[in-house]
Amino acid sequence: MITEELKQVYLDTQYEIFNPAFTIKIGEISRELQFLLTQNNVTDWAYITSYNPYSEILSDAENLQHFELLKADIKNFTTFEGQGRGTDPNWKPEKSLLILGIAQDHAILIGKKYCQNAIVTGRKGEKSELVILV
Repeated sequence: MITEELKQVYLDTQYEIFNPAFTIKIGEISRELQFLLTQNNVTDWAYITSYNPYSEILSDAENLQHFELLKADIKNFTTFEGQGRGTDPNWKPEKSLLILGIAQDHAILIGKKYCQNAIVTGRKGEKSELVILV
């Protein structure tokens, strides 16, 4: 179980995509993301990081190693790199991936594999959703 305070941190985080540049916010529909879904002929998506398992800060080297493993695990999907940027300036942005065409249940398994407290998912035409994994 995560605390309400930590849940609020996730809700307030901006889930950025680098190229094309746009931001996903929980509870909103991103026009740019809707365009990518249409362009790639998929309906489901997820935004996942492998950084800082269970919100325990790891070294940059450890986080990058986990990120490379995550990329290998989802190599058969169309992905876009980005970073989750929270409101706390003391918490570094976390490299993340927007994964197109991944069903929510599969995304949950990936998030759990990398010991994440939560992931962000959605479907075409629907608002993004924070999915708590613990």
